[in-house]
Amino acid sequence: MAMRVLHYSVFLFCLLGFSTVVAAQVASRQLAMSKGNNEALILDLPTADADDVEDLWEDWLKDTYGVKTSKTRKVRTGELSSLNFELPGIGSGNKVDLYSMIREMGEGSELTVWIATPQGYVGPDLNTAQYNEAEKMLMRFALEVSRYQMEEDVDAQEDLLSDLEKELDRLKRDKERAEKDIEDVRERIAKLEAEIAANLVDQESKQAAIQDQIQVVEEAKLRLKKF
Repeated sequence: MAMRVLHYSVFLFCLLGFSTVVAAQVASRQLAMSKGNNEALILDLPTADADDVEDLWEDWLKDTYGVKTSKTRKVRTGELSSLNFELPGIGSGNKVDLYSMIREMGEGSELTVWIATPQGYVGPDLNTAQYNEAEKMLMRFALEVSRYQMEEDVDAQEDLLSDLEKELDRLKRDKERAEKDIEDVRERIAKLEAEIAANLVDQESKQAAIQDQIQVVEEAKLRLKKF
């Protein structure tokens, strides 16, 4: 497989008013695909999951150009085909066939695209204007990927916020239960203290009754002796 780099571009742009700057890189190379060794455009997506990119790519092509994307027949490399559709600025009034492949690259992924026109595969040497339009197309898709990643990040942060709020609610419930337990204990202590106070009164009363009874017993014994 030839790896000669013919063209390489780096684009910096802001997504939909967000301050985050996204760097998108596009390279042009001769790469092997189902139709032979042809000019390809490679979009580097260093932080995007390959499975997510494939789903986004198929949906984006359908929504943007009305073309269905499917696995290339009789090819086991994971190559995708988007056939016989109009690609503004590239087909020169003719329909094109687009072949693509997504693969993992480190923590991100790489999208490789071959665009077949009646004049040949789009590349900087075939037609500069068409190649520039193809780069712009990939940049628009890179924006879509960035938007998706930001939405996923928002969802993740919202999930984290929800988890923290649930944890706070749990802590509040624990505090309320602890306070209720303390109040119950205090009431129990107050009840026991009252019972102790009443018990002491009863003991004093009982002690007095015992002393009286002792006196009665002594008097009874004395009468018995005198009898």
